[in-house]
Amino acid sequence: MIIAGSRIRSVSRRLGAIPVGKTIIIGLTDLGRFAAQLSHFGLFDNPGDGDTILPPASFGPVASFNAEGRDIVHRDQPMETAYRQTEWRWTEWRGRYDSVERSRIVDVPYKRYPRSFDPPPSVEMTMTTNEDGSGLLVTGEIALIPANHLLILHTVNLFLEIFGECNVMDHNLESIHRVRIRRVNWRVLPQGRMPWAELHKELRPVIQREPQGNQPVIQHRLHAVNAHNPDFVAVGLGGFDGYVIFAFPDRHMYILECVHFGNATYVFGDDWETLSQMTKAEILNYDLQQDRLIHRENWDSSLAGLFRR
Repeated sequence: MIIAGSRIRSVSRRLGAIPVGKTIIIGLTDLGRFAAQLSHFGLFDNPGDGDTILPPASFGPVASFNAEGRDIVHRDQPMETAYRQTEWRWTEWRGRYDSVERSRIVDVPYKRYPRSFDPPPSVEMTMTTNEDGSGLLVTGEIALIPANHLLILHTVNLFLEIFGECNVMDHNLESIHRVRIRRVNWRVLPQGRMPWAELHKELRPVIQREPQGNQPVIQHRLHAVNAHNPDFVAVGLGGFDGYVIFAFPDRHMYILECVHFGNATYVFGDDWETLSQMTKAEILNYDLQQDRLIHRENWDSSLAGLFRR
């Protein structure tokens, strides 16, 4: 079954011909027609069977929710005080004629309505093949039952937003090769300690996509973590765009920094292979983190405390 268009609003109406309880796979065939979109994914030029990636948030609102989640604003509740960080600059005079430019990161309070976080579905897409060798881009198998309707609706609309169509496959599923998933959400920079000037060149495209007023704060945090000499750095691809991992394997510590406003610094103790194969939902699950440093004025001292342990 092929679905085309911009979005669907009802699973029952569009997939009513498929028996309830049937196992389906949502995906895409004839991949040659979608080279531009697949290139934007960050998939390699010649992706292999099992290569799996979280679609970039930049495709639109469905992809953004899928990768980043969303805030639910509660306008029926009293406003609260929140904080955003910015760089404060001033001139420090030293004598009558000498001066030096100084700066520091400060918290700026503002009022907003309370909000709760709706976590991302984190639907990933996997490259595989049919029995005739033709390429497919698919998600995992899912049962067509009422409990799964929201996930199915979201997945179909994700494909429609990115590609304008999708295939809902409910028969001959055995013809689709079952592959070992290999997530390719990270690009590992050259091994070894990297001076900030060199790392900054690698991270400049990520930083410059953020609002100009946020960039000094982002650079400060990335510079501060890198000053502790990680063994290597990995940069997020696809839906992990904007995330950077600093690896300290001798300390059994991996620090995940995000350039997007409103996030935090996450600290993991897993080995790199485990961490690199985590989904976005797993990474954002607080139960898996050893620590979480909120982006506030005490962030620098909290970071220093990690390395004093």
